[in-house]
Amino acid sequence: MANEQQQREGDASPFPPLLLRPERARLIVLEGIDLSGRTTQVQLLRDWLTAQRYYVTTTAWRTSPLIADVLARARTKSPLHPLSYSLLYCADHLDRTERVIKPALAHGGIVLADRYTYTAFARDEARGLDKEWVRNLYRFTIEPDVVFYLHISPDEAVRRRIALQQQREQLQDAQPKKQRGKEQKKRRHSPAPLVSLTAEGMESFHEFEMKMYEKYQSMQKEFDFAVVEGSQSVDRVQAMLRRAVMRLLLEP
Repeated sequence: MANEQQQREGDASPFPPLLLRPERARLIVLEGIDLSGRTTQVQLLRDWLTAQRYYVTTTAWRTSPLIADVLARARTKSPLHPLSYSLLYCADHLDRTERVIKPALAHGGIVLADRYTYTAFARDEARGLDKEWVRNLYRFTIEPDVVFYLHISPDEAVRRRIALQQQREQLQDAQPKKQRGKEQKKRRHSPAPLVSLTAEGMESFHEFEMKMYEKYQSMQKEFDFAVVEGSQSVDRVQAMLRRAVMRLLLEP
């Protein structure tokens, strides 16, 4: 129990006994368009590395306690201007860098990041913000040791979105009304709540994912992404990630 508590996001305490450190601290990033499987793979990597007795810290996009509620309210009410979103996302990333990432790396641990600055680059540029302005905004960022880009097509993202939306609606219909209200409140405060989309909304979703996809494709060579085909099974993707991560951890 104590070890689990110490591995929660934001913990900067020294290493507990018996936990291993890699040859040196590692910052490992998973990126990709929406529904590419990043969150699932980060969780599986965390569980696997923890079972190997490594000290692991995870962090996710827009989960800073200072910013998360503001972003959640913005998503459920009138949308903000793209510049406002950009500044809020940057504040989120800066807070997590100082409060979570730097302390964990200073202790020689492994940080697994579910999205990183490349998400900001893709989203902000897709929303029409100036590329150089956005890049300069994140000049404080720590360079990761590896960026795994989980590649799926925008069409696949839409298929997964529809399937997930249908699954959630079926679960909601089967829940008692009181329990349904609790689940809705819980999702509003989750890192990435799923909002039900109409046919028109799904078309807009596909259009934005296409813009994001194009930005990620253009960043592959620029930032030397390690590309993993995300349309494969969860287990196959995880096996590929584990092999690559273990090689990285054994490097001096």
